[in-house]
Amino acid sequence: MLWVEKYRPKTLSDVVAEKKVISEIKKWAETFDSHRKPLLLAGPPGVGKTSLALAIANTYGWEAVEMNASDQRNWEIITRIVGEGAFSETLSESGEFLRSSEKRRKVIILDEVDNIHKREDAGGERALIRIIKKKPPQPLILIANDLYALSKELRGLCKLIQFRRLNVRSIAKVLKRICSIEGIKVEEGVLEEIAKNSGGDLRAAINDLQAVCEGKEFVKLEDLAIAKRTQETDVFKVLQMIFKTDNDAYSASMLLDETPEDFIWWVSENIPLEMDGEELFRALSRLSRADIFLGRVRRRQFYRLWKYAGYLMTTGIQVIKKERKGGFTRYKTPSFWMKLGYSRGRREKLKKVLAKIGKHSHMSMKKAHNEMFYLIKALMERLDDERCARISAFYEFDKEDLEFLTNAKKAERIIKIIEEKNLHMVDESNILDGFERFERKKRETERAEKADGDTNRKDVKTKGKKVKEMTLDSFF
Repeated sequence: MLWVEKYRPKTLSDVVAEKKVISEIKKWAETFDSHRKPLLLAGPPGVGKTSLALAIANTYGWEAVEMNASDQRNWEIITRIVGEGAFSETLSESGEFLRSSEKRRKVIILDEVDNIHKREDAGGERALIRIIKKKPPQPLILIANDLYALSKELRGLCKLIQFRRLNVRSIAKVLKRICSIEGIKVEEGVLEEIAKNSGGDLRAAINDLQAVCEGKEFVKLEDLAIAKRTQETDVFKVLQMIFKTDNDAYSASMLLDETPEDFIWWVSENIPLEMDGEELFRALSRLSRADIFLGRVRRRQFYRLWKYAGYLMTTGIQVIKKERKGGFTRYKTPSFWMKLGYSRGRREKLKKVLAKIGKHSHMSMKKAHNEMFYLIKALMERLDDERCARISAFYEFDKEDLEFLTNAKKAERIIKIIEEKNLHMVDESNILDGFERFERKKRETERAEKADGDTNRKDVKTKGKKVKEMTLDSFF
């Protein structure tokens, strides 16, 4: 078992923090009905924000519901899960009905809230602000690494507790307590060195301590140097243990700086190098089963299932192998990651282009993708450079956008024309002409549909000023 989980503080009295911070949190929890403000815990990774949130729940007997960065968190998900959860009563694990009016609550913990999408099509932060303004009866705890990535409005609606990186002395004190419980003796200076290397990250310090103490009753300073030298090759050593030895590969995999969701790609990539035939089929079946457990973790946030997935992808594959291949095998980095990196880069470029099309055509990114993107891409590939330059100037495409839509040589020619002819500003009369043609075409279409007896068409009404969608008519 990982020591970061084993020694996670159970209640507020176990938390390593300033007395003033604990006092403020207790006051927030005990007077929640009078203010109904969310608690915002902000600070660098590894200082105990998530542990503190769970300790609050344990201290006051609240049921905890967690959402973290692996969850999809757009406006719809936030409204459905956080919104409904914050306004509804709850049941305990034993089935007992818990009333918020009797201070028997559930607390919704929203981790890495600074990564929630704010604009574009997602609107997760805006949905969260709407929920908070309604003052839900169930407490919300928001956790952020970067406080100023949040909007000023959201920060102002919360009770803010800021964390600083822990000092060496505080971290060393926690490490000493762990060593005492585990019955491990350490040379003077070892714990201070680990604490120093952690950079104020308690979680990293505990992980480093566990890695150094593995299989030892006494730890010396020189063991730290060995641990640092071997850190980068750990994943390859674990693969070697799985495929070539009968050693405890599961325990070794738990010390990797990789989650089971990452490590499964390493195993999947390298199984064919060590197995074939019936053994390969059985190994891939075990890996498939492990992937099912990982899928359940993603959907249900039930992280105990990581243990079963870990056993299946290590020990489960070890026992299949009847004969070990001798010699050296050059294990490969997952090829999927390289493809994913390329794909992610293209998605980011597409997103950037769609944002510009949506902005200037007065439509959402989704609509821009469905109705405008492929037309613009086709035009940019087929039209002459001057017309492409006019389109590019209107949509404010830069060189990177143009290379994505056409090719590098054409992008350079288009940028040159924009600079030479000063096309950075589009003539307003052209835009108005485009609108006029758009409206005329729209009226003609409506008359034609009416003549055809289309009775299913519904007029879309918008509040306030009507926004027209810009088309490419203004350029032709």
